[in-house]
Amino acid sequence: MVSSLLKKKVLKKKQSLKKKKISEKNPNEKVYQVNASDLNWKPVEIPDTLDDFEGFYGLEEIDNVSVNIVDGNVTFTTKNESNTLSKEEAAKKEKSIPEGHFEIDPEDINEDEKLAAKKLDDNDEENNEINIPDLPEETVVVSPPAEVKKEPKKDELQENTFANLDDTVVPTDDVDLPEWSEIPLSTCTLNGLQNLGFTKPTEIQKKTIPVSLQGKDVIGKAITGSGKTLAYGIPILEKALSGQESNKRLSEDYKNHPTAIIFTPTRELANQVMKHLRELFKYSPFSDKTVMSLTGGLSIQKQERLLSYGPRVLVATPGRCLELLEKSNNLAKQFASIDMLVLDEADRMLQDGHFDELKKILEIFNNYRPKDVPSIDRRWQSLILSATFSKDLFGKLSNNNKPSDSRKRKSTDEDSDLKEVLEILGKKLRFRNKPEYIDVNPTDVVATRIVEAMIPCSPMERDLMLYYFVSVFPGTTLVFTNSIDSVKRLTPTLNNLGILTVSIHSSMIQKQRLRALERFSRNSEIAAKEHKSSVLIASDVAARGLDISGIQHVVHYHLPRTADAYVHRSGRTARAGTEGVSVILCSPHEASGPLRNLRKVISKKDKIEDLKSLPIDSDILDQLKERLDLAAKIAQAEVASQSVQKEKNWIEKAAEELGVDNIDDFEDDFLKRDRKRKEGKALDRQNLKVMRAHLRELLKTQIRKSGRRSYIASGLNNVAEMLMKNQGSSTVMGYLQQDALDVLKDSKKAKKQKL
Repeated sequence: MVSSLLKKKVLKKKQSLKKKKISEKNPNEKVYQVNASDLNWKPVEIPDTLDDFEGFYGLEEIDNVSVNIVDGNVTFTTKNESNTLSKEEAAKKEKSIPEGHFEIDPEDINEDEKLAAKKLDDNDEENNEINIPDLPEETVVVSPPAEVKKEPKKDELQENTFANLDDTVVPTDDVDLPEWSEIPLSTCTLNGLQNLGFTKPTEIQKKTIPVSLQGKDVIGKAITGSGKTLAYGIPILEKALSGQESNKRLSEDYKNHPTAIIFTPTRELANQVMKHLRELFKYSPFSDKTVMSLTGGLSIQKQERLLSYGPRVLVATPGRCLELLEKSNNLAKQFASIDMLVLDEADRMLQDGHFDELKKILEIFNNYRPKDVPSIDRRWQSLILSATFSKDLFGKLSNNNKPSDSRKRKSTDEDSDLKEVLEILGKKLRFRNKPEYIDVNPTDVVATRIVEAMIPCSPMERDLMLYYFVSVFPGTTLVFTNSIDSVKRLTPTLNNLGILTVSIHSSMIQKQRLRALERFSRNSEIAAKEHKSSVLIASDVAARGLDISGIQHVVHYHLPRTADAYVHRSGRTARAGTEGVSVILCSPHEASGPLRNLRKVISKKDKIEDLKSLPIDSDILDQLKERLDLAAKIAQAEVASQSVQKEKNWIEKAAEELGVDNIDDFEDDFLKRDRKRKEGKALDRQNLKVMRAHLRELLKTQIRKSGRRSYIASGLNNVAEMLMKNQGSSTVMGYLQQDALDVLKDSKKAKKQKL
């Protein structure tokens, strides 16, 4: 009894102190009551070190805001005016305020509105005040006036969004694109092309866009970097602009259906296509939500929410698109009503083993395609584009798989590739009618602006030749390997040698891949200022369609397994009219077998040209060898140590979950042998520290051409003069700074002069 009375007294004392504390607050302090949409939300920065935040994007937060729930209604109050949107930001959202009661700050009312408010009856004003309990008296809450102009409903807003599309004011006087005059394009498209700097259409664009605008199905083949994205992006924009009136007359199930769906084989390519199309659509009446990507590795819930806004263009990978279609019949109806279907990098999409998901998607589209809607055609328009279509390109480049019939086919039937392509696509896709086949490069498989070369070396010398190449020829270099283990080994090795190196491979989650590409772009900018190399080491996940700006060199650390992989790897350089270099690190065994088969497949000429050999300075090579060996040992020790620790943590966790006390009993003989092997490669901290110090001393020593040690002014090249004129290499003293492209061009000219 005594304890209960004591508790009541303590509770009463707390309540009195709380009331006293509230009464002591500044009476002149103003409190703002706002809606959640009026708060100045700030995006949450997710640290780069947290790799397990896959798909957890778009978080926002705000501080110093109180949440009050009165009669089930949630209200927000704040004393900090900075937590609310500014007048300019609030004005932008004014048109989207839903019908019903809303809040008005007296400071936002202009003079005319104040004069009109004076005419209202004072008693009506008092009756319109909103009394909310438990709020301070200073809280400013004003109800709307008795006569408020009714805002249009949400449906009306959607209907009227593009009602005045033809009246859109576009700066037509400044549009000067004579090269585009032969193609009938809208003013919005021409304005976007001019602002983006596309003053002249490429061959694939010149031939594909007019046919696409006529509504015909197109199969387009063009070399890498020829502008295929705009070749289908412009027809999609034109279709979206012209389809506004017909969309108004559709039922709710089909009113906001996408104009086009673009399928790509990789997530990175989908993200890149989305960015390019958003740049083009930016100069049209559409919003920034018009183009969105649907890829794995990101939150499917957020993608479902973005789809509710009714985007007009979807860039998707087949896996995530199929997952969304199987979850929602409404989305299936929307997607099946598309006007255009695009397959980018179609050769990869239609290969056996890659087509299963796309085949299921097409079946869903066929089943849900509306058949009684006049404004929706029975079949959608198909645009199929790629750099390669020949079946030979997908064959393995082994000695037992020689393309012996390729010569006979060239001499007997030049249209066999076309017939083969149409036959394969006809079985897997349903066209409106016979598609137009457009091949702007019938004699070229690899872009003519790519200079191909090779560096002969044994398999054990690949690392040394790669280090030599990036040291002697600075610039942005993309290195392709056939295995993820090679990517993981080469990246720390080159970083230990002071070369800015980033890796990307298929085992990385989507966020890690995008972050790696961003880091590579930053590294390239830094390296360009210092005349050094920036390297991206990748598996074939980066070979398809990625337009990584400024790639000067592509190095094939391993010979690709198929010819089409070689074409797409090499196509990462020499894009948008520039020139580039593609170098193969090739052993003598590969040169006599797989490499020769590769040259036969991709060569359209009667005579097969041998690859040029990149000249190698043996003196520089000898000086690089010791550094590379030391850096490789350090990298190997680090990788082994990380692997052992990771495996140990996994075994301990598994043993704990299974209730096993002795870990030795939990491991089998294979795991024990593997762990001991990895522990043998690892080094203790002291040895690792000594090796790092030794490597730092070696890297401080300048590499010198011809082993110069004393007199820098002697010899054929005057080093002192090079330094004064800033013509020397930043990494090799006495070596004239040259680009790999210039070296290969000079050797080609010298060869022609001898002939």
